[in-house]
Amino acid sequence: MISGLMAGIIFGFLWKRGKFCATGIIRDIYLEKQKPNIVLILAIIFIQAFLYHLMTGLGIIPMAKFKDFPLVSVALGSFMFGFGAVMCNGCITASLVKLGDGRLTGLVSLIVFVLSAYAAKQGFLLPVTKSLGAVTLVPTPAINTQPMILVGISGIVSAILIFMLIKKAKAYNPKYTLPAKHTGFLHFLCEKVWQKEIVVILMGITMAAGFYFSNMNGRNGGFGITTPLLSWLNAIIGGGKLGWASMLVLGIVLGSTIASLLTKEFSFLGTNLESIIKTAIGSILMGIGAVWGQGCLIGNGLVGTAQFSLKSWWALLFIVIGIWSSAYIFLARSLNKD
Repeated sequence: MISGLMAGIIFGFLWKRGKFCATGIIRDIYLEKQKPNIVLILAIIFIQAFLYHLMTGLGIIPMAKFKDFPLVSVALGSFMFGFGAVMCNGCITASLVKLGDGRLTGLVSLIVFVLSAYAAKQGFLLPVTKSLGAVTLVPTPAINTQPMILVGISGIVSAILIFMLIKKAKAYNPKYTLPAKHTGFLHFLCEKVWQKEIVVILMGITMAAGFYFSNMNGRNGGFGITTPLLSWLNAIIGGGKLGWASMLVLGIVLGSTIASLLTKEFSFLGTNLESIIKTAIGSILMGIGAVWGQGCLIGNGLVGTAQFSLKSWWALLFIVIGIWSSAYIFLARSLNKD
């Protein structure tokens, strides 16, 4: 349980300190033609993949058992999640980070997301969820029966991606820098720019470690967000149990708080009614979409893909389509008008 909290704190700290946003990175591949952003996402996936399959190949953790998945439900839910993420200016993990640094939109998004996911998974939308889940079931090929082959493939790919990231990081030369108030480690911790190229490498390693510590606590899986958030609601209203991943999501909030306090960015920041409504609608789409899609941008898009789950790669495709569609409707058209 403590390891889950610590993993979340590290992850939330990296997300906040590196000004990372998975939704924004994917969005800007389309919106700002930032094709190098593809490397950032793939690096997280393949660094995890290398370490995960190495651990399964050595027998340190068990291999994942993939179930048949509903093609239509996962596609629809993932599209909804991606679409809603842009409306919220970030996925549900970004909402946890916003909550940690004091933003009201983070709290609104979290509450609406959890209630919407509850409705789809345990509430009045459950019949719809079950109906969608019974349509077009597709088996997942058992490609993880030869983990050491996957270690070799993911190791080569991740090495190439890391080389590209480090090369770009070394070439970083900001035009302007603010006067430093601290020196040494304190300057590094509180003031120095943390480049995304390095942050994603650290994120990939942290998320891979999540597989190990999660398994040590009796949970065969990596980072997850939706079900762990629901576990808190179930614990409050029905006496449900909290687990490793429950502590993970709490840690993400705390990690963001720590980072924002160190950088003096923490503040209770309100917003206007229009932003609250837009965030609420986006969070409804994300909450229901995460249940129908059987995972979010973290669980499917960055973790399941690292396990080479066919369902997760299918989900990531539609999350991306959802993000780009929403970016076109809410952002690209207004930019073109300007």
